Amino acid sequence: MPDGMSSEWRRFKTNSEAIDYLRGLPRYRNSSVKSALSRANVFMRLSYYRLTHQSHPLFVVLVVNNHCDLTCDYCYGDYGNRHGQEYKDYSTAQLLELIDELWRLGTRLLTIHGGEAMLRKDIGEIINYCKLKGFYVSFNTNGFQVAKRIEEIRGVDTLVVSLDGREANNDKHRGAGNFATAVEAIRAGVAAQIPSVISATLTRDNMQDMEYLAELARSLGVRVQYSILYNPEEAAVHDMLMSSEETRRTAQKVLDLKHKGFPVYYSDNVLNTTIHWPGNHDRKYAKADPSWDKTKFEPVPCYHGILKYQIDADGRVVECWATDWDHAPNIKTLGVEGALNKCHDDKKCYHCSLLANNEHNAMMHMSPRTLLNVLRIQVADALKIGFARKNYKGTEAAQPAALTAADKAKLELQAFAEGRIPTTETETRALLRSGHKVSEAKTVEHSVIESK
Repeated sequence: MPDGMSSEWRRFKTNSEAIDYLRGLPRYRNSSVKSALSRANVFMRLSYYRLTHQSHPLFVVLVVNNHCDLTCDYCYGDYGNRHGQEYKDYSTAQLLELIDELWRLGTRLLTIHGGEAMLRKDIGEIINYCKLKGFYVSFNTNGFQVAKRIEEIRGVDTLVVSLDGREANNDKHRGAGNFATAVEAIRAGVAAQIPSVISATLTRDNMQDMEYLAELARSLGVRVQYSILYNPEEAAVHDMLMSSEETRRTAQKVLDLKHKGFPVYYSDNVLNTTIHWPGNHDRKYAKADPSWDKTKFEPVPCYHGILKYQIDADGRVVECWATDWDHAPNIKTLGVEGALNKCHDDKKCYHCSLLANNEHNAMMHMSPRTLLNVLRIQVADALKIGFARKNYKGTEAAQPAALTAADKAKLELQAFAEGRIPTTETETRALLRSGHKVSEAKTVEHSVIESK
């Protein structure tokens, strides 16, 4: 930030001083009601910005460090290989100042990202500060130390763990042992009553693992989302890059899984956009093409660089990771507001086929179908906070308490919110997720996880 620290944070000369201050703040205790209010605040802000045609950084992906314990082959930021003074991480006080400035500018949904954010010793205090301030916080991780330090991140509204497929296919690109680490992190998140998501990057090596991931997600009581590679032009990903036809077939498989009732995150139109995308999937458009067949998909307008931004740990502000230019405006030279405004003014891309981007675009476009899908997810996830399986190791709790009438009502409401009819099978799955013993049931988890 060009003008140095604001007066409020300038008094902290070291990270230790800033962390000591943060440790003196009240501890945020998340709950279904609190998380629901945070989620509702995002939607109210979104509605206001859209109705008044305002551009604000409502949704920001904030990369809090330049480093990662993994060296994934396809990493768009190459965080496992960032070295040198140019990649010096934000100090604790600098990060707090940045967070304050984002709040002032209108950010209400903050995704804390890395690198690997768990490498920051102050990450728990940063999360606590963000929640006390009022942000909806999503936390992305590869699972590193999550199980050991779960109390530090318990306040987040969503935990997103990277996991690409079966153990061999996942560890091929992410590193030996990562599959086990990721699964342990997801189980820890569920046990800590944090709504959790498996995030898979699609490649030729794991495109046959879509159903496996959907089964795994359902067995663990979490959702699953799939992402297309952001950097198809990089030589390092050439051999693992799916062809456009393979991408279409894989997206169709994901859509079929969703229609079968698996906990897939995406809306139908978002998946159909990828399935019926004209031409190569790395192609982006400044405007809709009149030749597009809108009976098959409705092109989703892009709100990245309008309502959503990514801020890298090196200070660059980009619309999304597919436009991760080296010359992107930087908060270190332009300030936070100046870099965001420059990113907005430089925007050129308005349509693409990237699944994760389009799900957020469709929400920000306020498509009725997408809003209904998002509403179901948000209600169901808010209900999970304070009501989830306690024992993530997979062993059954001894003599679990009987379900109360309130518990049963909450299970039925959660099933409805997830778009399911609360049948006996559904209730059984929910009982297993919440840690109750159901002797006649055998979950997919036992066959997928414990057979290794």
